[in-house]
Amino acid sequence: MLMSPMPLMGSGSFPSPTIEMRTLLLLCTRYAFSKQNKHRGTSIRITIGLALCLFAIIAVLAFMQALQRDQFDDIRTFESFDLQVDLATSDKMAAQKAAQEIEALSSVDAAFIYADIPVITQASNGGTVAGRIRGMEAEGRFLSQLNSYRGELFVPGMLASSYSNSVTHALKDEVKVTLLKKGRQATVIPSQKSMVIGSLYYTSSYDFDRATFLCDVDTLLSLNPDARLRIGIFTRDDVLAVKQQVLKLGYEDVATYKEVNASLYGAMELEQKMMTLMLFLMVIVILVHIRNSSRRLLLAKQREIAMLRSMGLTKKKVQALFVMQSILVTLIGCVLGLALSYSAIALYPMLSHVVYQSMGVHLVLEIRTYEVVFLVVLILVFSMLASFQGTHRILKADIMEMFSHDEVS
Repeated sequence: MLMSPMPLMGSGSFPSPTIEMRTLLLLCTRYAFSKQNKHRGTSIRITIGLALCLFAIIAVLAFMQALQRDQFDDIRTFESFDLQVDLATSDKMAAQKAAQEIEALSSVDAAFIYADIPVITQASNGGTVAGRIRGMEAEGRFLSQLNSYRGELFVPGMLASSYSNSVTHALKDEVKVTLLKKGRQATVIPSQKSMVIGSLYYTSSYDFDRATFLCDVDTLLSLNPDARLRIGIFTRDDVLAVKQQVLKLGYEDVATYKEVNASLYGAMELEQKMMTLMLFLMVIVILVHIRNSSRRLLLAKQREIAMLRSMGLTKKKVQALFVMQSILVTLIGCVLGLALSYSAIALYPMLSHVVYQSMGVHLVLEIRTYEVVFLVVLILVFSMLASFQGTHRILKADIMEMFSHDEVS
């Protein structure tokens, strides 16, 4: 005579929901990491794999965002500044007056005149550099982050070369500067002039250093009196709002750093999209890993599920038990991954010199909280759904079938 399954508790007793929840939590801990659990190793492997995957995603995201942020900081500091105004004039006095008017705006930190002319320089040893000469009245962030290696910067009549070009354009060397000027009969004509390298400088932007010689505005105008002067602007406010204020002053040709570097900004946006796609693929790999691992773990526990059912535990409670177990394993994996990520970010400054030696940049890494929260919630929800689906499929089988087969199809 077959005996009916015995309930875990007597029919006359009515355990409180709190006691039942404590029992389920105790059981899910037992089935996850208890030393008596023969599948404990599988749970640990799932946890470690999830932690490493999450750490890899956060690390890649932090580095890519830091690289892009560093590049745009250099562009805004050295290359095109926060905004620039094209004056379409070579009158230095008029340009200075315009710069003073713009600098009077409360939203502007610094406004200064500058101009660029493309040149080819040839040193006495035969070395050449194709780049530009920038004449400027350096102010704001540019001046504070411009480092003098040797000599005095912005000496009238002399050029400042970068340290990266010092092998061919050394201090005190006389170089031949070739540039294009307006001609009487032709639109432009080549012109040559000898100048002395009076100082060496360096910045945090290798691309800027490699292609730029510095001098004061008067020296640049002596080379090309028709060079068009511009105004560079530094601001801590929103650049679009400042642009509108400058336009209201009557200056028509005003551009932000994004507009000046539109092609570069577009390329960086494309890079950001590709990076997002790659990270999305990594997330899919994590989710597939969670699904397959959860499925293997549940299939390995079929007989235990059958035993719990034969002891009177309802299907809903069995399902809740193993869903909670899956969430516990996933949550611990996420916590370990976050601990690894934040520890690596905290320790990074001690190893930043290695990155600087290999990449030539000083990066400030940070983790965006909202991105991490979204990623963790996504992983937890998918883990819960994968476990729910797996237990639902297993529980549709007969109890005796679970006992007699290693895997329920």
